[in-house]
Amino acid sequence: TIIMKKILFTATLLISSTLLFSQTKFGLKAGVNFANQQVSTQGISASFSSLTSFHFMGLVDYSISPAFSIQPGLGISGKGFKFDVEDVTGKINLMYLDIPINAVAKFPIKSLGKFFIGAGPYAAIGISGKGTADGEEDSDDLFSEEGGYKRGDFGMNFLGGLEFKNGITFNANYGLGLSNVAVNNEEDLSIKNKVFSISLGFLF
Repeated sequence: TIIMKKILFTATLLISSTLLFSQTKFGLKAGVNFANQQVSTQGISASFSSLTSFHFMGLVDYSISPAFSIQPGLGISGKGFKFDVEDVTGKINLMYLDIPINAVAKFPIKSLGKFFIGAGPYAAIGISGKGTADGEEDSDDLFSEEGGYKRGDFGMNFLGGLEFKNGITFNANYGLGLSNVAVNNEEDLSIKNKVFSISLGFLF
């Protein structure tokens, strides 16, 4: 009996591990960002033109149930904006390491796959930042005391899309920055990231 109990216990552990592993998928997604920033000072706010950039991300899709998943991820994402002020055109081009953790609800669509919506927080670390005006690039790193941007950022993601039966995914995401990323050399200056993105991905 003791041997039988050990065998049953081992079998239960193996089955549980297999089931747990089968609930976890891994994924990749890449696509286009349309980035902008909300800038405000002394009660006056302004947005600029959207900057087209890109993102690339790896993620884990851990299914709590058939209708609900947690999706932590890690990837790079371009942010910033374009401007045209007093005949001076240019752009602020920022690249971040993004770390989102999204809660995702999934709804089956017959013969197609699943429709999903979700939301969750993200943290980000600036890895490169360059400014360009009238075609000339500033040599200063924008993520510095002189450059004017903090490296750290955090905010909320809102997402939706389709997960097809073959594992291909179509995603739309809106990242709303909640952190003031300005170094604040000037009093009352606030800069917050905003990014709308679309991407194709694959879960396996």
